[in-house]
Amino acid sequence: MDDALKFAIENGIIDLSYVQEKYEMSKREELLEKHKWAISQGKDGYWRTYLPDGNNGRKMIKKHTRKDAEDVVIGYYKKQEEKDRTFLDVYMTWRSVQDRMVSDNTVYKYETDFKRYFEKTEFSSIKIIDINEDDIKLFMVDTIKKLSLCQKASKTLFGYIRNTILHAMKHKIISEDPTKLLMAKDFYKYCTHKKKTINEQTISEKDMKLLSAKINQDHEEHPEYMPAYAVQLAFFTGMRVGEISALTWNDITEDGIIIDKSEKYNRKTKEYYIDSTKNGKERIFPMTMQIKKLLDSVKMVEMKNGFICEFVFANAEGRIHAPVISSCIKNKCRQIGINEKGIHACRKTLNSRMRCDGVSATMAASLLGHSPEVNEQYYTFDVSTMREKTKIVEKVTNVM
Repeated sequence: MDDALKFAIENGIIDLSYVQEKYEMSKREELLEKHKWAISQGKDGYWRTYLPDGNNGRKMIKKHTRKDAEDVVIGYYKKQEEKDRTFLDVYMTWRSVQDRMVSDNTVYKYETDFKRYFEKTEFSSIKIIDINEDDIKLFMVDTIKKLSLCQKASKTLFGYIRNTILHAMKHKIISEDPTKLLMAKDFYKYCTHKKKTINEQTISEKDMKLLSAKINQDHEEHPEYMPAYAVQLAFFTGMRVGEISALTWNDITEDGIIIDKSEKYNRKTKEYYIDSTKNGKERIFPMTMQIKKLLDSVKMVEMKNGFICEFVFANAEGRIHAPVISSCIKNKCRQIGINEKGIHACRKTLNSRMRCDGVSATMAASLLGHSPEVNEQYYTFDVSTMREKTKIVEKVTNVM
């Protein structure tokens, strides 16, 4: 919908029901103009016209009123239009509803995914009534191979196809579901498997020491560079980068850090905004001497440089945005000559260290803000050093 029209409707400048009525009248006139036979009243008072009989002939329609006759004609041509609708037509109709039910970022993803998967493809131009199971199988496999899709992307692609087909069934455009016997996992064997190693997902003890040394050096040489302090807080707390960016001084207490919001970016409007955390829940991370010392340093540097702001991490321009913090840790990795790591690697490293030290999945998950199941499946790795493993083995075998 045009932005100006949308604004007018939402603000009561234009009556939506009036617009809809005018559209229906215009569509009705358009379909009646396509009708090549006259609609006329006979001596008996009935209104008559003809419609194609499907065998290159015609059949008579007889109704009590002109409107009744027109309704039959319009119904016929609407049905014909439905039969001519392509996958793309139905997909766009589904999107017209779906886009109004999701966030701007999700709409943005829909648009980028459409260009990636469907735009200018033969599959999109197939009539929806002609699409069968084999068409879907071939399109899925060809697209997965062509774009080297991982399982997650493959599942998303299949979801778009299934939602479009279900929309067509709901509106009686088709009567059978060609995806009925298919599942997303049927296509996983064709996907690219990009499973990262433990070293790629976490930061080793050696690299953590190198990073910490580099950041401490930055504090001495460039104390006003605030993103480095933010990265350090990620080391100590495992907070998400958006949560760090959104952190305010009011969230800091004697006992801990209240984590109840996160910075997010609207890819459609290209604006940053503060929203709830990923799981929508508040959690408190305990205040340690290490964290208190870091925050005291941040406060002192900001006061000295006049970075007066409600947010913990700020500079002369205001709040430090999440991408700046993410770039900082990657730059530090490059500067010391180790593989690039992101803030998320800090979360996984802290969690794995806690788990190796005997912390339960429930407590670790509570501190990091996700479920114990997610913690176990995606965040827990054996990051113990060989020295630690040797010590444990010796302890166990000494009693034998």
